[in-house]
Amino acid sequence: MEKKMTKRDYIIVVIMSVVYALMAFLNLGSMTAPTEGFTPEETRLSVIVFFKEEIEISRATYYCGLGNDWYSAGQLNAEYLNEYNSFVDLCTMEKPANNVFKWFHRDVEVKTTAVRLTTARYYNDENNISGTEGEFLEVAFWSENQGEWNRIEIDRIEVLNAESKGMEKLFDEQEIAICEPSYMNTAYFDEVYFPRTAYEYIEGINPYENTHPPLGKVLIMWSMKIFGVNPFGWRFMGTLFGLMMIPVMYIFGKKVFGSTFLAFCTAFLMMFDFMHFVQTRIGTADGFLVFFILMTYYFMYRYYMKKSYELKFAPSLLPLLLCGVFFGFAVSVKWIGLFAGAGLAFIFFMSRILEYRDYKKGLVDVKGFRLKYIWGTMGMCLIFFIVIPVVLYTLSYIPVFNAIESTDWIKDLIGSQKHMFTYHSGVTQTHPYASPWWQWPLMIRPVYYYLSPVLAEGEWGSIASFGNPAIWWFGFIAMFWSAWIAIAKKDKSMVFVYVGYLSIILPWAFSPRDITFLYHYFACVPFLIFAIVYVIKFLLEKYPKAKKGIYIYLGLVFVMFVLFYPALSGIKVPVSVTESLRWLPSWFF
Repeated sequence: MEKKMTKRDYIIVVIMSVVYALMAFLNLGSMTAPTEGFTPEETRLSVIVFFKEEIEISRATYYCGLGNDWYSAGQLNAEYLNEYNSFVDLCTMEKPANNVFKWFHRDVEVKTTAVRLTTARYYNDENNISGTEGEFLEVAFWSENQGEWNRIEIDRIEVLNAESKGMEKLFDEQEIAICEPSYMNTAYFDEVYFPRTAYEYIEGINPYENTHPPLGKVLIMWSMKIFGVNPFGWRFMGTLFGLMMIPVMYIFGKKVFGSTFLAFCTAFLMMFDFMHFVQTRIGTADGFLVFFILMTYYFMYRYYMKKSYELKFAPSLLPLLLCGVFFGFAVSVKWIGLFAGAGLAFIFFMSRILEYRDYKKGLVDVKGFRLKYIWGTMGMCLIFFIVIPVVLYTLSYIPVFNAIESTDWIKDLIGSQKHMFTYHSGVTQTHPYASPWWQWPLMIRPVYYYLSPVLAEGEWGSIASFGNPAIWWFGFIAMFWSAWIAIAKKDKSMVFVYVGYLSIILPWAFSPRDITFLYHYFACVPFLIFAIVYVIKFLLEKYPKAKKGIYIYLGLVFVMFVLFYPALSGIKVPVSVTESLRWLPSWFF
């Protein structure tokens, strides 16, 4: 008999959610960032900033925005006023192509009373990209005294000619300028794509990132509308979805295993998995995708485990309806949602076959069973899993259609799908952190997201995306162990685990895309966890005294999280600490 959530369960899940929220939102990102700046349309535009007195400049920092051209590259040449009253080279402030919402720094050492900034063309010899129209949102200068950094106050600003008007905006938000670029105030890894596109949705600009469906970027857009165009703003929504996975895993675990302790184990393992923590704290779409996939399997499991003819027709359709809605959301984030859909279809048709067998055995005493519960249900599923997802998918494109001022939604929608397929089937370039699908369960190559751009002597900060070894490595074993147990016990409840897991990972073996990353395995993690907890359940039933060992295992999971936290959070630690965590030769972080 199915165990329902109790008051004790709700108290536990609230406490776990609060604890995780404190972990996840701590140092998530700055809530401020420059918003006004200057986008040059030509070279040789200049502005001079004068300081109150002669002072030593130790560092210049600058923040880059979007710009007017597609690749949004640009450059400012900085010169300082020397003792002979001439301007001489200080540094170049480059905005490379596709680098947006980023602080950069240039360490210098010069005494001066003024600095002149002049627009120039940025040129990248490596990939032949040049540009002048990259946006610079703020520039600040800093002095250093015995390890303490202070922003240099600007006395006055002189724009040299009418064409340079607007360059004074480079210095209009000095109070929020930063001295040390870090993940806290700067976009990193694919944040230069997803938040940028979300911002373009807000501003009605032709969106840059168009290789995935829009919903993930739409969710980031709403987050930025609430909290602003800043790191906290573009990371909040993903972190919220990561938080929501904790109660979902608990409720799902309670439904599958019927035990408060095992439900706790299910949520606990998700809380302290490395990839769940890292992947939902970066402003990309994978956290949304995994949450929606998890919800689809939750509702399909509810449908699969109950006889529809016992529930009556209309009530039996509700889980399928909700499953279809979340399936539509998943596909609207990334096409990987279609992989999960194949598994959902397998489980659904298995449920129809099993119930039809009951009918043929004379176990079903329901009038019109085949017409209503077999054909009628499948007919409704055409609406739930085709019509509703197509509608949701199309609606997710509204910000795109608005931005491009579309006059033919159907034509533009079809064209977008062709572009996405062409893009992914043509991804053949190499990447230092790419890995094939068969390496993912063993975490051969983590994805190195971030290395602190300002390295203190003997210290650095890192963010890498990979799994908790106590979960991933044992989980891989548990997939086979739990399958052996389930077959021996003829337990159909675990079918969703193996179908879900294989439906996510196996399509990558046949994917036309040559370059793949470990984070594509993220959607398999919930199924790994269910396999682990199923083994735990088996051990507790067979060996009641094994509970002490289970607590030791959970403690190991937590210790691993604490141990590897520096490689997950970006905090600066001695280099020796980070190096000690490289357990495999291929681990780079």
